[in-house]
Amino acid sequence: MMNCLNRCKPLLGTYVEVSIKAELSEDDLLDLSIDAFDAINDVHNLLGFHDPQSELSKVNRLAATECVAVSTPMREVLETALMISHASNGLFDITVAPTLIRQGSLPNLHQDSIVSSTGVSGEKSGGNWQSIVLTDAGVEFLAPVLIDLGGIAKGYAVDQAIKSVLRGSKAQGIDITVNAGGDLYMSQWQERSVAVRLPDSPSSHLDLPMLAPAVATSACYYSDSVGGDGQRQSVMIDPRKAAAVDQSYSVSVFAQSCIIADALTKLAFLHPEDGALIQSLGGQGLIMNQAGEVNLL
Repeated sequence: MMNCLNRCKPLLGTYVEVSIKAELSEDDLLDLSIDAFDAINDVHNLLGFHDPQSELSKVNRLAATECVAVSTPMREVLETALMISHASNGLFDITVAPTLIRQGSLPNLHQDSIVSSTGVSGEKSGGNWQSIVLTDAGVEFLAPVLIDLGGIAKGYAVDQAIKSVLRGSKAQGIDITVNAGGDLYMSQWQERSVAVRLPDSPSSHLDLPMLAPAVATSACYYSDSVGGDGQRQSVMIDPRKAAAVDQSYSVSVFAQSCIIADALTKLAFLHPEDGALIQSLGGQGLIMNQAGEVNLL
């Protein structure tokens, strides 16, 4: 008999929904959902900027003065981030944390230790993604930088949740969807759709066809609030200007993995004219205007 289970938990700074459908018992579905949430929680604990005890915080504190050994999740996320940074000539850059701190979008929880070790305290430093060196031994910074993985870690966490469910002995025939605040993966995505909020009316949505198993969307849905610097608060940062970008459109990128979809939405949002770059990195992008009109990037 086909059973369904839907669960939701606050994680990754958003709400994460796990929906599973399979010819399994309710207890089996519950166990699978626990596996999915455990995988997401592991990523949350390792890669979170807000927790001064996370692995990311340790890297931010120490990597400018020594090589820091890293876990497999940290290594995989950094490898992907640096690959996309290189391909985009720095348009994707995980060293935008000082700008986010300055405008109040990220907390300055690490101020004392970071000031003493790297000299960075919510201000733009001289470094960028090229200052991050990842070797077999670990990661080090060649210049004082702060990294934030908020533009890529959610997608990675979704992928890990999917893998944790589909690699087990009960995986055959499972239909699972994981949605972390719009970073979404469907194991059975063909002929299905995803609801995407309208850029100027987030309470309304438009159904778009799924073009791949994973999709992520970036927009300035809630950028009307004012940050600590008195400016409109958008978390979309242009690393070339070290400044927030506020646009009236949204972009959605479909890909084979959610980590790629998540990261590529930032490129698509900052430079929607370059659909070829998105495609070269394994994504297919759509842009939606205020009227709900959708076009290919």
